Amino acid sequence: MSLLGYVGSGLLTPRRKPPGQERSTGDKVANRSVNTLRAAVERAIAHLKDWKIFATRYRGPLTHFPLVAKAITALAFYKKGW
Repeated sequence: MSLLGYVGSGLLTPRRKPPGQERSTGDKVANRSVNTLRAAVERAIAHLKDWKIFATRYRGPLTHFPLVAKAITALAFYKKGW
């Protein structure tokens, strides 16, 4: 299951429709599963972008960025009550 831009990258992508044919029922079920996972990841990224530091360019030292990302992720979980 890959799209041309992701060949060999190891990313999970939906199955393409064969030229001149319809997708099989199995492909449709598989694509729905992939899209469900991808939608959850997109929502998580959108929630993190609510924090201004992720919505704009990070201007601090790059060595501090992983710590900043962990702190914001922890705050986002705290805000959600997890």
